[in-house]
Amino acid sequence: MESMTAAKVVRRVRKRIEVSQEGLARLLNATKGAVQHWERGRNNPDLARLNALRQLCPPGAERKELDALIKQTQSRLAPLPDIKPGDLAKGEGAGGAMGIAGGSFIYLRRENHKLQRQVARLEALVQRRTEQLRILEDLATELQREMAKLKAGQGATLAPAASAATATQD
Repeated sequence: MESMTAAKVVRRVRKRIEVSQEGLARLLNATKGAVQHWERGRNNPDLARLNALRQLCPPGAERKELDALIKQTQSRLAPLPDIKPGDLAKGEGAGGAMGIAGGSFIYLRRENHKLQRQVARLEALVQRRTEQLRILEDLATELQREMAKLKAGQGATLAPAASAATATQD
């Protein structure tokens, strides 16, 4: 297979699933301009979008090309170090104390820290939204009680008025 660029792969997969650039942008939660840039080779889609594109692509040559592109992107982002089981205990990787494995571990630690901060922010957001929802539920319950009181009050005022109207007719 010839060396495929991300631009060619994205275009071939898009044509295979028979969608426009705008349609693909919607499916991948991207902009039409981003898809155009991918297809022109100005930049490349991120790994998450490549994986999403893989799910959309039916089995065939295009999917194999996409799989190769995904593997290439994965190796470029975070090359997997050649680590032997004993190396982790010693704190050494394939390239010595701070060789390839050490650099990868630093990268993984940073990414893990970023993800932990993002999870903490999301948890705080969920907690705030839960509190807001509880407050709204309390307000709705209070409004229902007030409406019930008003209806009961209107029924009570209507009943004497109706009996007075029948008494004057007699």
